[in-house]
Formats: sequence, structure tokens, C-alpha cells
Amino acid sequence: MKLIKSTLLLAVAAIMAVSCQEGLRVNDVDGHQNTGYLSLSALSVEVVSDHKPVDGELSRAEATRADVDINTFDCTIYDESGVNVIKSFKYGERPQEAIELEAGKYLLKMISGEIPGAAFESPVYGLTEPFTIVRKQTTTLDNLVCTLQNIQASVSYSTDLRAALSADTTAALTVGSSSLVFGVDETRSGYFKAEKALNDIDVLVKGMYRQEGKDPAAFEFNTTIKNVKAGQYSDIQLYIEYSGEGNISISVTIDGWVVDQSVVYDLAQLVSENVMVDDTDKPTITLVDGDIDSPVTLAQTDFDQSGNCTKSIVVDIAAKSPITALTVDITSTNPAMTSSLAEYGLTSSIDMCNAGAAASALKLMGLAVNNQVLGQTAVSYDITAQMKLLKEYIGTHSFTVTVTDEQGGNTEKTLAITIEGEQVGPVAVLKGLNIDQRHTVTSDLSIDVAVSAASGIKDFTVQIVSDTLTPDQLGGVNLCDILNLVEPTASYSTVDPTFDASGIAESLTNLGFPTGADVKDKTNVEFTITPFLSLLAITGPGDHDFIMTITDNDGNTTVKSLMIKTL
Repeated sequence: MKLIKSTLLLAVAAIMAVSCQEGLRVNDVDGHQNTGYLSLSALSVEVVSDHKPVDGELSRAEATRADVDINTFDCTIYDESGVNVIKSFKYGERPQEAIELEAGKYLLKMISGEIPGAAFESPVYGLTEPFTIVRKQTTTLDNLVCTLQNIQASVSYSTDLRAALSADTTAALTVGSSSLVFGVDETRSGYFKAEKALNDIDVLVKGMYRQEGKDPAAFEFNTTIKNVKAGQYSDIQLYIEYSGEGNISISVTIDGWVVDQSVVYDLAQLVSENVMVDDTDKPTITLVDGDIDSPVTLAQTDFDQSGNCTKSIVVDIAAKSPITALTVDITSTNPAMTSSLAEYGLTSSIDMCNAGAAASALKLMGLAVNNQVLGQTAVSYDITAQMKLLKEYIGTHSFTVTVTDEQGGNTEKTLAITIEGEQVGPVAVLKGLNIDQRHTVTSDLSIDVAVSAASGIKDFTVQIVSDTLTPDQLGGVNLCDILNLVEPTASYSTVDPTFDASGIAESLTNLGFPTGADVKDKTNVEFTITPFLSLLAITGPGDHDFIMTITDNDGNTTVKSLMIKTL
């Protein structure tokens, strides 16, 4: 065995530490397994329910405690995937002795019972708590909170509206594949299983409306509450907003509460066979000299030699009462575009009335934020200059604008911008960072890589070029300087022709690299080299390049370098 420098010994230790964090089975020199302990002896769990607060806000401190027997809750320890069960027990029968577990990441899930598709007065409470087991150390879980795990909804009518409705009036609420029918006098809450992260509540109200001096008229209307999450309470309130000769206006207000968050939806529907919906009082979102409902297509010829867009793109927002909320949600068919947002201090969802850390970047772009939007009745966004930033990202980029005014009027429009051109070869980006810049290792630096290839990945190699970490040193920890992620056994050392790559797949996996079938023919691959930074940091100051050569199934090749500096 080769004599390895002291720095290499430290490198081995770093890799082993990373492996422990990932829950891998590594033997100590004395033959003992790499295990730690989980202590639940000090565990206390509070169960809270999300009921409507007096002031319209709900904080954890004010949350109503649910009247349930916590001792009957099912507790299950899973591995990091959340699929494989490690240990199960009732909360009231939880082990008082420390539980021995392999070092790694785990999830503790608690649940009060099975979640029905839809049922009245059937709340289910639970939690999911991640934790990490460190070798030869004890991890303690203590104060946890169980919250509502299904969707709660209720329907109510104002006194004057209820008096005008027939006794057989119903409101049918549907979430996914499950429905409940609320009679006009129903006071109970319904509970629905959240089949997705964001769910729709479809509302269908049917009945007869009795107006003085007129024959009863049948009515039916429907609406949808969007983006409802598990744990959210939607109190659907219907009341007469305006009643005049020949028409009837019914206002529908839906208020949703989640612990530490308040969400309000405001809709307007007109009921009766004689009435038309009037949306004239809602805010408007328009594309100047264009149709915001039609995609804007920009060819490469629509940009000048400096990359500036030659087409004007201006979005005007107008409201009859002051604006109370304006958000922009960004999606793209090109993952490189959304990954690049962080380079400009942005996220995929931006609150223009309360932009926070993104405010500076938005102001530099010449875009109105905060008090320039909140309380205003007109805002104009000229985003022509920002098209230069999109020019290189071939695909369709969607900007969903949602505006709410003081009267509860709500309007949502999506501006879709398609950048035409041919994307030749795979694309490699860093999440939240510029891949074309060198990044200095700090305690909080994360290097997360996203690779896309429309035709699938054929070959993927990584060459390590380091000022301080030599190929010889890499060989001492079963690594080499030419790594083949598609076919790990094809990896090799440029200085040691005898290097044996037969076990290198495990070494790569330990460090977070995908290999084999997780790379071959995939159109999108994501991985992190953050664990490798610990190895680099202890080798001393210098520059380190990870040169990625990626070839797709069409034969196109892209070369990108991850450039790291240690101090």
C-alpha cells in the first residue's frame, strides 16, 4: 500500500464523514457498524387544529389545540426516501431506550389515522420530521407539532340569502376523486384527502331562488378554489352583494388558513337565469399592442448585435381600487432558465408588493416593487430590456401575473414568451450560481448541478484538475481523475495505469454522483458535489476544476467546467 501524505489521511476522513451522513454502511477498524442513536424519551408532541381566528390571522401560538388522544397516533421511522420502514410503534408505546440506527438521514412520521377521501368531521393530524443519525452520537427529538393533514372546508350563507333559497339547495365540493354534498343548513366541516401538493376544490351550487313578486327561478353556478394544500381550511361564504330589478348578484368569499399563514381568495358570481356575469370591476392585465392570452414569439433575428430585443413588450395593470397583492410566478420549458434566476437575486415566485431580498435586483431592472405597487391603481412593466437575459434560453417562459384589489377583485393572466432557436447539445448549469464563474469554498457553499439533454445523455465524463489534490492522492481513496458517470468501470487515472475501477461506482455514489442507469439516456440529471468540497478544503489553497464533457444521443457534445477555489 502506498504511503499517503497526512493531507490524504484527512481526505479519507472527510469522505468517510460524508458517507456517514448519507447513511452508508461503513465498517470501523474494530469491525463495529457505523451506527448512532435516536432518543425519544424527551419527546413531547402538541396537536393543533387550524380554525378560523378572530382577527383573520393564525399564528402557532394562537392555534387551537385539538382534542385528540396523542397516545394512539401511529409513529413510523422511514429511511430518507420516505418509503422503506425502519421501525413502527404507537406514540404511547414509544421506546424509552435509545434506538440504534445506521448513520444517515431519516424521517419520523406521525399520523392520527387513515385519511378518508371525503367525510364530514373527520380531521386527521400528523407530522413529518426529518432527522440525522451521526456515528456514535445520540440524536434527540423533543418538541414537535402535529397539524391537520387533510383539507378542511365548510359552506355558509348570509341570513338574507339563506331566506331566499329553497330547502333543497346544495353545494357540492369536489377534491380530486372525492366529493361531499352540503345541504343549505349544513354546519359541519367536510374533510378531503389532498391527492396532490396543490389541489383544486370544485364548487357547484344548485337550487331555487325566490325573489319577492317573482316566480322562483332555478340557478346553478360553479367555481374553483385553486392551489389548496393539506392543512388548509377554506370557509366558503355566500351572500347577496347587490339585488336590483332583473338581476341578482351573489358574492362568494373563500378564506383559507394555514398555520402561520393567511390566504384569501375573492370571487364574484351572478346567480339566476336572468343575469350575466359582470367582470368590469376586476383589475385588468393587458399587453400593450398585443394579446396577453397569445404567446409572444421572439426569433433570434428579433435581437440586435448587442443582444437587445427590438420588439417592445410592456404589461399594463389597472385596478378601480388600490392594489393589495400582485405576484409573478415563473415557469419554463428550459430548466436552465429557472436555475439561472438566483444569479439575479430572484426566485420562481415573486411578491411584487413585498419583494424582500429580491427588491434590489428588481429595481435595478427598472421594475416597480413594494410601495410602487401596493396601494396603487395603475402599474406598468416594460420588460423589453429583460428579454436580453432570455435570449440564450431556447424554449417557452411563462410569467403568471395575479393581482388583487382592495374590493376583492382578482385577475390572473399568463404572459408566455417563446424564444425560438435551436438548442444544440446538452445544457449544464449550477442551481443558484453562475457556472462560468469560479466559486470560493465557504461553510455554506453548495454546488448543485443540473444537466439537460433533449435526446438523452450518451456519455458523461468528469475530469478533476486540482492544484492540490493529485491523481495519486485520489487513487488512495479509490477515486481517479477521469470519472465516467455512464460507465463507472471505464474511469481511469492519468498517472496510474494499474488503477482498478471495478469498485469506483460505490465511491462515486458515496460522494453524491449519479452513475449508470441514473445517467444513461436521461434527459435531466441533477446531482451535488458539495460533499466533495470537504475533501478539497483540507488539501490547502488552490484552484480546482471539474471539467464535464457531456454527449447526447444525437452526437452533440458540451464541455463545461465547475470552477472551485479553496483558501
